[in-house]
Amino acid sequence: MANFLDSSSDTDRRIGDFATRLFRVESHIRRGERRAARAQLNGMLDELELLAREIELPLETIIVGAQLGFFSGGSLTRGRIPGAIIGACAGWMYGQHNHLQYRRLIVELIERVAELYTSLELADRQAAAKIEKSA
Repeated sequence: MANFLDSSSDTDRRIGDFATRLFRVESHIRRGERRAARAQLNGMLDELELLAREIELPLETIIVGAQLGFFSGGSLTRGRIPGAIIGACAGWMYGQHNHLQYRRLIVELIERVAELYTSLELADRQAAAKIEKSA
C-alpha cells in the first residue's frame, strides 16, 4: 500500500510541476517575453510524453484489494476466497480509474503546450510583419 501511495503522490507532484511551468510560460507570454516562454517550453512535450509512458497501472491496488477482501471474509471457502476475488476486482477498477485520470491530465497539459507553441508562432509572425511593414 505504501508503494502505491508513494507512486501516486510522485505522479501528482510531477503533474503539478508541469502545471506550474505552464503557468510561468503563460505569464512570460502575457508580458511579451517570447524568448523566455520558448525556453521554458522547449522539451516539455517530450517530457510529458515520457511521463505518459512511465505511468502504468499500479498493481499494488489489486494486491491491496485482494488482501482486504481475503481478511474480511469468515471461513476460507465461503468468505475469504470470494472476498479476495471481489477485492482484487475492486482494486483493479480503482487502479484503472487513477491511471485514466492521470492520462487525461497529461493529455490536457500536452494540448495546452501545443496551444502555447501556436500562440508564440503567431506572435513571432506578427512581430516580423510589423518590422517588415515599418521598413
